[in-house]
Amino acid sequence: MKKHITDAVYDQEIERLSGVKGFPHLPKEQAELRKALRRVSDVDAEFLHRVVSDVIDAAAGFPTSKELMQRAEDLRRLSARKSAGVAGCEHCHGSGFVVSFRQVTPQGFEPYEASFAAVCTCRGGR
Repeated sequence: MKKHITDAVYDQEIERLSGVKGFPHLPKEQAELRKALRRVSDVDAEFLHRVVSDVIDAAAGFPTSKELMQRAEDLRRLSARKSAGVAGCEHCHGSGFVVSFRQVTPQGFEPYEASFAAVCTCRGGR
């Protein structure tokens, strides 16, 4: 069972947001912000930090609670993208590509080791 995010973590994230244009300064508005952040995540402090960073980086004004939730959902969707290969593949370990190294000797250059990638058989490669 995961531990719930502490109030100190929420305080830190709210402090980080305080520089965003339109930040709610009234205590009642900040209480609503805290509720919205708790809805974003109550157990994953790292994810909460990523959402807050996304808001700060966007610098498009302070989001509403609904916009904050949408931003969190978008980040979750990006994080949950399927890998290119099959997760249990013993050749590519789920990446969908097999990497190999070999010595190459281009004309006029010293030999060196180069890496090559090929589509794994789990994705229809050879």
